[in-house]
Amino acid sequence: MAPGRGAENEFLVESDDALAALVNVIAVIGDNEYFLGRRVSEWADAGPLLESTAACAAITQDKLGHSRAIYPLLEELPWPNPPTGLQGEVDRARRYSVSFLDDPLPSWSNVVAALALVGPAVNVVLESVENSRYEALARRAHRILDEEKLTSAYAESLVRQIAYEERGRALLQERVNDLFPEMLCWFGPEGEEGIEALRAEGLASMSNEEMRQRYLDRIVPLLKGCGVEIPVERDESEGRWEYGDLPWNEWNQLQRRLERSKATA
Repeated sequence: MAPGRGAENEFLVESDDALAALVNVIAVIGDNEYFLGRRVSEWADAGPLLESTAACAAITQDKLGHSRAIYPLLEELPWPNPPTGLQGEVDRARRYSVSFLDDPLPSWSNVVAALALVGPAVNVVLESVENSRYEALARRAHRILDEEKLTSAYAESLVRQIAYEERGRALLQERVNDLFPEMLCWFGPEGEEGIEALRAEGLASMSNEEMRQRYLDRIVPLLKGCGVEIPVERDESEGRWEYGDLPWNEWNQLQRRLERSKATA
């Protein structure tokens, strides 16, 4: 039995599997918020429209603020040598963010794809822990989700803007082709032990597949409505999205990312 510590964490985690998964989820949320903020910041003075400058600056501030709110929880949990919170990009070698965010985003279409696909995925995980028995995490998740409403609306508007013309739509299609398989894997295989341990202890509310299906509910109508092809089909009789086989042989469960060479990423 692993007790929490600190004023905010007076609760018991019954299993080491659940505690390890909780540490991992916090690191994953923190790193994806951090690196998404960093990558957007690099476009704060280079977006295609004047409004992009202000929007990128605001999104950067929010994302980095979210990571700073999440990271201290890693130090509160009774786990040996947890990942440290990031202040700089090279503070630690191991990253718990999607590989799409490893390097500066080379084009505006990459920025749009990251906001449209990575942001909603993180929000779904936050929704899963918003009513967590771990109240410190639940409070932060609730606040972040409230702040994300404007960012989500802006990301949707960017998708519509870039997809309005054929060239922009083609560029976005390429980025989605690169990123979409990783984001589907990002929620993990159904029945993943860590996620099941979190659910069993009231630390998360959704299974891997429930998160993946909610994510698809959120992004597929927008992308398909803008003419972007997504390799999924809706099975109305089952009330779910069908997406075929995923590249689990390339999946890094700990860091929740695909391990692909730069040549094929």
